[in-house]
Amino acid sequence: MFANLAEAEAFLTSRRHLGIKPGLHRVQQLLQASDNPERRMKSIHIAGTNGKGSTSTFLVNALTYNGYKAGSFISPTPGGFLESIQVNGQWISEEAFVMECNALLSTIEEMDRQDNHPSEFEIHVCIAFSYLAKHADISVIEAGMGGRGDATNVLQQPLLSIITNIGLDHQRFLGDTIEKIAEEKAGIIKVGAPVISAVTQDEARAVIEKQARALAVPINWIEADDSDRLHINPQMKGAHQRVNAALAAEACHLLQEMGFRLNIDKVKEAINQAKLPGRFELVENVPTIILDGAHNAEGMAAFIETVKQNYPNNKVEILFSAFQDKPFAQMIQQLQEITTDITLTTFDHPRAADIETLSEAYTAVEVTGDWQEWVKQLYKDYKTDTVYFVTGSLHLIYQVRKYIVQNRKMW
Repeated sequence: MFANLAEAEAFLTSRRHLGIKPGLHRVQQLLQASDNPERRMKSIHIAGTNGKGSTSTFLVNALTYNGYKAGSFISPTPGGFLESIQVNGQWISEEAFVMECNALLSTIEEMDRQDNHPSEFEIHVCIAFSYLAKHADISVIEAGMGGRGDATNVLQQPLLSIITNIGLDHQRFLGDTIEKIAEEKAGIIKVGAPVISAVTQDEARAVIEKQARALAVPINWIEADDSDRLHINPQMKGAHQRVNAALAAEACHLLQEMGFRLNIDKVKEAINQAKLPGRFELVENVPTIILDGAHNAEGMAAFIETVKQNYPNNKVEILFSAFQDKPFAQMIQQLQEITTDITLTTFDHPRAADIETLSEAYTAVEVTGDWQEWVKQLYKDYKTDTVYFVTGSLHLIYQVRKYIVQNRKMW
């Protein structure tokens, strides 16, 4: 048994070497040990290449403003295991997390003896579902990767299924075409749960429509201008965030039709006021530092357009890094649209691309093995006409954010 959070987190982290394990049989076995909390939850399931976190934040905020205990399961988060499980924006407590871990431990050990090892993420999902079933009126659940084979897809009776968008990401697991990836994302569609989607590609829409028809559920397509139609103006910057906000607003409209008491003015206010760390976040005014987790090519394209829209006359300097399985050479090339002042770095994560790999992929940029020194130097020698961006992996963004918040008063 785990005596404290440190022991529980160390146990979960020690399983990271098991990697990503698509399939539902392990998580289903674990959930049986908790009396199948996924069957007792009122849930909304969200999948997509980008935008899951923002859409979830908009939606949870809208539900909270309307008096519901709104749960969420999000990944990744700057606060790690605890921050990923929330009710009304409040993290699961250390005591509750340890209790949920201990409740699963004997089942995990038995599965290990059977050479049927549950992964870190699978255990994490079960902890979340068990906690949220007890403490939330309705929970917004983000798929970790893909959809069909993702551990969160044990949800068989969600109220709604949301597919934010489709892009070429995690191709080793999801497939190397838009159609194949769309098939995986469409795997979250369930009988009785209307679908809301902002997918734009014709070939991906066709896949989603086919799955929805097969299960006789309606699809609500969200277009780029729907935020104007719905009179929504989110604080989070970028055209992509207006689409994510519209997805959340449409979800609230459908929940109203299902009998949930939602005041439309409160929904709009909640969505307009919502914030999320690392999404074009102004983390410092002087110098001007913005953090954005553009962690794949599609996210990078949205980031670049947002920079152009909001800082058309400023000089731009960028610190960038990414996971080794991302198209980082393409992403660096994309960044050339807005600046040639790019510094590549690496960060503390087993999947982070190292400096040598990044610099070999694209040689016409600066490199630094110490992003902390880059940040410190920025505070000493910043230029008032320059906006400084840190972008790429969300894990890099979260590490930089924590470093700035903890040390800004000393510089």
